[in-house]
Amino acid sequence: MSADDVARVFAIEDKVERLKAATDGVAAAQQTINELTRIRRAVIRELHAEGWTFARIGAAAGLSRARIHQVSTQGPAPEGLFFGHGSLTVLVPEVRAGRVIGAPDPAAPQRLTELLRELGFSVAVEHFLPGRPIDLRRDGLIVLGGPELSPSLRQLVAADPRLRRAVARMGDARRGIEDRAARRVYRPGGPEPHDIAYLGRLPRPDGRGSVLMIDGMHPPGSLGAIRLLATRLATLHERASNHLFSVLIACRFDRATGEPLEADLLTPVYRHDPENRSPATGVRR
Repeated sequence: MSADDVARVFAIEDKVERLKAATDGVAAAQQTINELTRIRRAVIRELHAEGWTFARIGAAAGLSRARIHQVSTQGPAPEGLFFGHGSLTVLVPEVRAGRVIGAPDPAAPQRLTELLRELGFSVAVEHFLPGRPIDLRRDGLIVLGGPELSPSLRQLVAADPRLRRAVARMGDARRGIEDRAARRVYRPGGPEPHDIAYLGRLPRPDGRGSVLMIDGMHPPGSLGAIRLLATRLATLHERASNHLFSVLIACRFDRATGEPLEADLLTPVYRHDPENRSPATGVRR
């Protein structure tokens, strides 16, 4: 909030409206502080990994070595930059009755928003009607659900050069994902209850940003993907950073409750940028 913004709040005559405006301003300022603190921690971490001492970083930033060491350990986690910056919106299908192919577990939106808020983000949840187009030309979007839910989402996943979706039209049996590099199709199933989830950062239709997509082949997969984000976010950020990417996640779950018991990377983290077509490492074997 600038000095002019503060002056405008101070000039509001109605006391209640002035209170509301000041409260909103404090929340916006705190969000900005969180974002800048996260960026600062990330830069310090990167420079330290490149061999810079805290004393050298402090001298360059105009801070003491002790202060640099202090701020490197405080505030929102640097790996939160995996989700970008600014306010985030989680898009969720509105399921009124029965089961909808491609829809996440009902608990997934709350768990994802809790994780994002723990990371210091301002988050809103927005519902969309299955089968209808979705406006994806916005910043900070995270979609919980699969391409069966909207023609907009089918267009979104079609841009993935690494993992090709087999979109179900007549039942779950047709759901699967082909890893083009490995020439292999992954589907849920096996001796133990397990599901597969797709996680990808894909280009927006207008080419002016990206959309993060989380899609379990069945509802437990969406919970498994969120579990992985909560437990291995630093790894994902290290391998994908803010590039376009996609990866498959294996999730073993409890048959009775659908709760994830274990979640791990099933494929490499495939970055989509043309200059880096080789996959990042770290695959479950």
